[in-house]
Amino acid sequence: MTQARSIVYDPGPSHRCWSVSHESSGASTDADTSGCAPLDQQERTDSNCSWFPYTGRYGHACPSWRFVTIGWEGNKLGKTPGYDAQVQGTEGKPLTLRMRNSAGKVGDCDLREVAFSYEYTGSSLRRDPADHQPYNFADGRLKVSYDAYLQHTSGFACGEKRAILTTDLIYQAHGKKNVISVVHYDPGHFAGAGKNGVLWSNHCSGGCRVTVAGQSVAPGRTTPVSVDFTALAAKYSAYLGGAVPKSSGIEAVQVVNSTRGADLDTKVSHADVTLGAAR
Repeated sequence: MTQARSIVYDPGPSHRCWSVSHESSGASTDADTSGCAPLDQQERTDSNCSWFPYTGRYGHACPSWRFVTIGWEGNKLGKTPGYDAQVQGTEGKPLTLRMRNSAGKVGDCDLREVAFSYEYTGSSLRRDPADHQPYNFADGRLKVSYDAYLQHTSGFACGEKRAILTTDLIYQAHGKKNVISVVHYDPGHFAGAGKNGVLWSNHCSGGCRVTVAGQSVAPGRTTPVSVDFTALAAKYSAYLGGAVPKSSGIEAVQVVNSTRGADLDTKVSHADVTLGAAR
């Protein structure tokens, strides 16, 4: 691979072809298929996506991206306390995705998240045209970029002062799920100062997860964000079980609004995931 290529079907995203996935309950709701037609490709069909209410000329297709929630019940959509997931803009042009996480007055300190997610081969993630196989994290230099806007609109009601924006990469390594989470906004310093940029690690218990400090996003202004996950995997290899193995399937890239007892309003646009030549 000599130059970077987008490995998602809908960079931007630009098309209203999405659903809301509730990770806590496993349900998928609030689907929008009005922009799916431009993404009607045979390699995007999957019988496992028969729940998604779009059938193109090739059959059932999956949503090309999702909102993902953790800790919120579906009946809290659009409410305060509660969460919101809005799509703003014109179909066919880069859309703005608003993720509001209003937990400041919810009355507990449970983890609550609202995320924008490119996930799964054939749904969000393309296959390598050379061999039609899923892309691996080890196939090249993996970078994620997007524009971010945020406002922290409350204080902190919990001991863990968590109101953070992160970019997360989820990939397979040695048959287990690994996660690199990059923090861009953390007004409460939820995990302390950290050592060498590491804010948290699970010491590879059941798969390796590490949270590290990254490029900062200031509130009240739109900031271009760029994350080089290949460089981060090399820098923090000791927290990820060593070097990324050749077989390292990419499962998801997410931009996550995460709180405990706090309110955080975020917007994402012009997102892309690219894979380029390793240097």
